[in-house]
Amino acid sequence: MGPRKTTTRERLITTAAELFWRQGYAQTGVNEIIQQARATSGSFYHFFPAKEDLLMAVIDHMSEKLQVEVFEGSDNTVADPIERLFSVLSAYRRYLAANDFVFGSPLASLAAEVSENHPAVREKLSEFVEGWTSQIEGLLTDAGPRLPVNTDRRVLARFIVNAMEGGVLQARVSRSAAPFDASVTQLRTHFDLLQNDVESPKAPSLPVRSTPRREPPVGDWKAW
Repeated sequence: MGPRKTTTRERLITTAAELFWRQGYAQTGVNEIIQQARATSGSFYHFFPAKEDLLMAVIDHMSEKLQVEVFEGSDNTVADPIERLFSVLSAYRRYLAANDFVFGSPLASLAAEVSENHPAVREKLSEFVEGWTSQIEGLLTDAGPRLPVNTDRRVLARFIVNAMEGGVLQARVSRSAAPFDASVTQLRTHFDLLQNDVESPKAPSLPVRSTPRREPPVGDWKAW
């Protein structure tokens, strides 16, 4: 059995996703999408009454692609939750390096360009970020006592997502993987410190007891 033939709707979405990523949403016209997708204007407006409707479908497509490439593309055989997290980071690096870090994170680019003018798009992008954060939080939760008991795993998950996307932004500007790798290295150091706190807990500090000053009897000058 040969490969499944793509539908017109799928071609419009994948073509738009590539164009939005490479040249931006505003700079990509509907006619260009129709032409490159080998579609007709009638079929375009049948599936997408407005360009924003196509954009929403593109975000869903990109979210699914990133999920497959990054989370499902990581090494599922790694049992340790913390090492699995770093496997996810490695998978994300491979995904971005496939394009020489030229285009960066596709959803981050859309967020920077269109989210303020398209509330529905902003909400959908927010759902994507929350989804990634929740998956990372799940790995941190699975780490259990490997992390200090007072670790806020949701906040730590947000920190990791921020480090990922910040590293991607710098990598795109420099056209180098070095900033992303530096972010991952710093995360590794942070986790080592957290685990060291668990393995070598600090001894609780004892309260300092002050000895009250003894007042000498009145008239007893020798006691001074």
